[in-house]
Amino acid sequence: MVRSSVMTTAAPVPASPRASAPEGDLPSARQRTLRALGVVLVWALAAAPAGLGAQQCTFARAFHAPCPGCGMTRAVRLLLAGDVRGSLHMHALAVPVLLAWGAFALSTVWATYRFGYPLIHRTRSGRAAIALLVVTYAASLALWALRWMGHFGGPVPVY
Repeated sequence: MVRSSVMTTAAPVPASPRASAPEGDLPSARQRTLRALGVVLVWALAAAPAGLGAQQCTFARAFHAPCPGCGMTRAVRLLLAGDVRGSLHMHALAVPVLLAWGAFALSTVWATYRFGYPLIHRTRSGRAAIALLVVTYAASLALWALRWMGHFGGPVPVY
């Protein structure tokens, strides 16, 4: 039996995860626009309970203790009503968290319009929004722990 040498051919190089899809692989501009509008609608529906004051903290209801985000909805509502001092007392990180969520929501809409799906990790703004969320959540956990130790007025009252 004669053995022949096996010639190797170069395997196709996969596209970089940061590279955008070729234009032919993308949904049409109309489909991307409709999908982006659908994402806007989903964000609006998700924010509606908090905006209407109907959202209640599941953690607080179950454990009768404030969670790391307790007071956030009330703080945002106070901020929108112009009561900055009351908002800061309720939750000092209401503004940064509101900005982080806004950046995240906008990046999902932009990525959906650009790619046809909310692939935010493929855009620079999406990665920045995720990083901003991580930082604000870490700060929120730190503030929660400090409040349990009696700092910053102690834990937020649970309603």
